[in-house]
Amino acid sequence: MSKSLSILTIGAILICTEALAQRKPCTQAQNIQAEEESGNLRSWDALYNSYHSYAHCGNVSAGEGYSESIARILVDHWNTLQRLSDLAGKDVLFRQFVVLHVDATLRLRDLKKITSNAKTRCPSRLTGLCADLKTRADAAIKEDAALGIE
Repeated sequence: MSKSLSILTIGAILICTEALAQRKPCTQAQNIQAEEESGNLRSWDALYNSYHSYAHCGNVSAGEGYSESIARILVDHWNTLQRLSDLAGKDVLFRQFVVLHVDATLRLRDLKKITSNAKTRCPSRLTGLCADLKTRADAAIKEDAALGIE
């Protein structure tokens, strides 16, 4: 059942992203800017502003940068998780964007730290968000293990 829900969620994101991409073209300059800043965002507000500016681009190269930024915030600034929840409460696609970027492109130690934080340091009012982050981090760890990545 969880796998079906994940597939539906990913499908919904792809449909929404595709619809947004069709509505607003992405310039080459926007693609370059998204790629340049995606890996250097260290707060939820900075990430949200970048996401809001460039989500329509669907820049695959920027994707790994966004994953890295999300990992850095989750690992180094876990205490700001409430701010993520606040932004995600206003924009469900942003929440999905963040959760889906907890992926196998991240370093194993970061994935393990995200899992640990979600399990042991989750504020009681954010258990759903923590569960989703832990599920994604655990899946990425399994994917790394299956590929023999350390």
